Amino acid sequence: MALLFTILRTGNDFSCRAGADKPFFVGRRVPYEGNIGLYNIFSGAKLEKRNFVATDFEGQSGFWAHFIEPTALCEGRNFLTLNTYDRAAFTFGFGQFAAHVPGGDFVRYFRAMLGLPEASDYFPHLAVIGGLIHRSEDGVSAVPLETESSTQALMNYLNPGLDEVQDSEVIAAAKLIHWTAASASARKTQVDQMIATFRDFMLRADRRLGIDGLAARECCVIADILHHGRGGRNMTWPRLQSALQSGNPYEALLQIGLPPWLERLRTLRRALNARPAFMALKWNSAAQNFV
Repeated sequence: MALLFTILRTGNDFSCRAGADKPFFVGRRVPYEGNIGLYNIFSGAKLEKRNFVATDFEGQSGFWAHFIEPTALCEGRNFLTLNTYDRAAFTFGFGQFAAHVPGGDFVRYFRAMLGLPEASDYFPHLAVIGGLIHRSEDGVSAVPLETESSTQALMNYLNPGLDEVQDSEVIAAAKLIHWTAASASARKTQVDQMIATFRDFMLRADRRLGIDGLAARECCVIADILHHGRGGRNMTWPRLQSALQSGNPYEALLQIGLPPWLERLRTLRRALNARPAFMALKWNSAAQNFV
């Protein structure tokens, strides 16, 4: 049965209650480059700590659970991370999946979530039909919220506008936060999507750059650059190629994104330097895996 969510507001802070359960923090109303939205990862935030830890998923995902962890650390690590204030309209999860990319990580993750048994408790009007997310209010007619070229309808469903925080925006965020906090399957869905995204990055890098035999350490930096998007418009692949052809590919890769992303790169470097297995394992093009 569908859960009823009630919004509670104290100043700029939004919380929700699911049914008669105790309230939980959703996010704080914040301005960002002329927009207004929600954000929930900041000092003193009352967000539940539901952090991704690679060893929790090693049994089912092997080394890939560890491979995504340095980026998870850079993104804040919390499964419940949310922001709704930028052009993506809605970003969620420890990998900060963004809703504005057609067929992107958020869309694929959300499709998978809607396939879980408890989906009708949270999003009873949504369903995946023909591989695409649809909305139905009457249980008969269904309207697609995504196409191959656009997720604008899905973005509008999750966050109707960037000029102010809307009730539907708070409720959509609350549903995903509550569901993810309560369900191990929902958290596994995030992990599975992050791994799928990073595996795809490696396959793309292999096709574009030829990374057979490259250590997982350097591969992880490449994946983080592609995930974060700091390579620069139309310059990412040339910069990656140049770094790999340099005398010290690891250091050259860690220069991409400086100076604006200095703190992220420091976090990434610390995480990789603390993981010696990333030097021992190499990408194998034939196996399409690390060996």
